Amino acid sequence: MRLPRLLLLIIVGPLVCPAADPVHPGDPAVTWIDPADPSLAGIRRVGEPVIARIGSTLIFEVERTIADKGVAGAVEVLHLKNLVLPTPAPGQPRVTAIKRTSLLIRNPDNAPDAADRAALEKFKAALEDGNDLPKLLFQRLDRPDTPPEWRIYQPISTQPQCVKCHGPVESLQPEVKASLARLFPGDQAVGYPVYGWRGFIRLSLAAAEPVAPAKTK
Repeated sequence: MRLPRLLLLIIVGPLVCPAADPVHPGDPAVTWIDPADPSLAGIRRVGEPVIARIGSTLIFEVERTIADKGVAGAVEVLHLKNLVLPTPAPGQPRVTAIKRTSLLIRNPDNAPDAADRAALEKFKAALEDGNDLPKLLFQRLDRPDTPPEWRIYQPISTQPQCVKCHGPVESLQPEVKASLARLFPGDQAVGYPVYGWRGFIRLSLAAAEPVAPAKTK
């Protein structure tokens, strides 16, 4: 199944799925939130443009770096890419983290936590069952005595330029294999077809904090 640049249909389901019990002690309880749920309005308003912009930026950076440094050189540079958090606006939800993750990781720093893995497995199951694929997934994470964390997951597909270092091992250039072996000896992120599902960009957000009233003179 071909996945377009940063994917397809909106997920359909009940407004709020029951919160899952933590998988391990200390893991947050995960609640899947339907995009139409009113509680999600502010999170979507702030988060969706940010995550769309990140996806476009990553594609541009891959193309630019490969053009400048070649594929083997890009492997060494792109794994160090840092994504800067946007400046929060008063009275609006705040982006607290940006992450790329997958079931098959290259950089150990991108390994999924329990909530990430739940999102990855949910999307993988929908893909394998031939169901409509979500454009975005939404989670609320609840921890004791802590404000909720909201997460937005946007699927990433392998574009033609991506398979130059994520494609079948036998198709990779020798210098690319050498770079991967040196930088990521435990690399799992190969064997993808063009337009295959690669993983997610994940945005974490905190709900808006009350705006302090303006001081009067």
